[in-house]
Amino acid sequence: MKIKIYIKYFLGLVTVVLFGCEKMIEIKTPLNETPSAAVFTQDRTAMAALSGMYAQLTGINTQTVGLPIYTSLMADDLRYLAASTNIMEYNANSYTTLTSSAEAFTDFYQVIYRANAIIEGLTNNRGTSERVSKQLIAEAKLMRAYCYFILVNFHGEVPLVLQTDANITAFLPKAAISDIYGSITSDLIDAKANLLADYSFTTGNRNGVNRFTAAALLARVYLFTGNYQLAETNASEVIQQTALFSMTPTATMGTALFVKNSSESIWQLPQSVSATTQVTTEGASFIPAANNIASLNYDLRPSFLNLFGATDRRRTLWMSDLTISGTKYVVPFKFKYRTNAQAVTANVTESQIILRLAEQYLIRAEARARLNTNISGALSDLNVTRLRAGLTAITTTDPALLLEEIALENRKEFFCEQAFRWFNLKRTGQADVVLPAIKPGWRPAAKLYPIPLSILDTNPNLTPTTGYSK
Repeated sequence: MKIKIYIKYFLGLVTVVLFGCEKMIEIKTPLNETPSAAVFTQDRTAMAALSGMYAQLTGINTQTVGLPIYTSLMADDLRYLAASTNIMEYNANSYTTLTSSAEAFTDFYQVIYRANAIIEGLTNNRGTSERVSKQLIAEAKLMRAYCYFILVNFHGEVPLVLQTDANITAFLPKAAISDIYGSITSDLIDAKANLLADYSFTTGNRNGVNRFTAAALLARVYLFTGNYQLAETNASEVIQQTALFSMTPTATMGTALFVKNSSESIWQLPQSVSATTQVTTEGASFIPAANNIASLNYDLRPSFLNLFGATDRRRTLWMSDLTISGTKYVVPFKFKYRTNAQAVTANVTESQIILRLAEQYLIRAEARARLNTNISGALSDLNVTRLRAGLTAITTTDPALLLEEIALENRKEFFCEQAFRWFNLKRTGQADVVLPAIKPGWRPAAKLYPIPLSILDTNPNLTPTTGYSK
């Protein structure tokens, strides 16, 4: 049986109703949703609401395309070779009235609405078992924290919506960035305290979350907010879980890392609503359908390629060299399959990774270098990814030089993944230093998306993003 779900949008904050709506999503049971409080009075229907929240994240374009691809264009790793106007605006950072900035703004608020509904529904109603209620509220808080982390790094100040009443949320002003991060941290601390310590709630699948997913995201958040001691502590908690997580070895890093349930994955994006999907948006986007320029949408910038030494296995295993009409192009090749048929034939299911173990080593390396209390530990952490890639160990004990090496390693390890380069350029104050050289007409305001005009016109309490006019 299929259940039709009607979703009405109001100021980009989704209100779930039954009739007279602007968008319909058709999905299979148990990815169910209902506005009635009855859904939160039994385990089965409450878990269906949780499935709906994850399905929403899987379905939003900003998560599947915007984070790995568009932000790589906005930074300095990737180039756009085709002619779509919207995507060209990402490549040139010229999104003054970018339609897709509305998409980024509304996409994550849709997921936040569902998370808020789960938290409210389980808090205000009884009937679910204590075990399920505790787990679901914790997962919803982790999801809400993740969405706000993306929003605050895309837009800066945004409304902090922690309830479902659209009569209130529709007219909220922007919250201070410190308040948004405070809410993110609070949600993650709660999630960490209440989630299970393994993946048993999702029968071993890493498209679910656990206590160490919350710790990993907390480590990232603490790094971004300058709390290096807690960044180190939370990263260490994840790294110590050797029964759950391990680095993919060099021999299989080209084939066994970006696949479903890889040992390095802490949290993977669930497969799309179709349970038979075995490919990712990245694979379908980066790998051309034919060896001609018309099929090639993206390539890696030569300045980025020059960072890789001859022995760096990432250059050969995670990139593909193409020659088209005598011109050489290099495309991202972390994902090996463009079509589902190819993946099915190979019996491989690839998955976008939201959090993986390598990041935790580099978070801890940076935190230790900035604290300047455990330089040998920082070196050891940095060299985990370097040695896997076939590089020699870094030995410098100068904290400043060490931080430069860590930043470089982050760039090479996480290219075209989850907005790493874009967010880190802004976090470290390097965007205005690096990007003007390759972005004609670069504007410092472009470090943030504008809040869309349609949103500003609906809410008189919202003001434009700094550097943009209404």
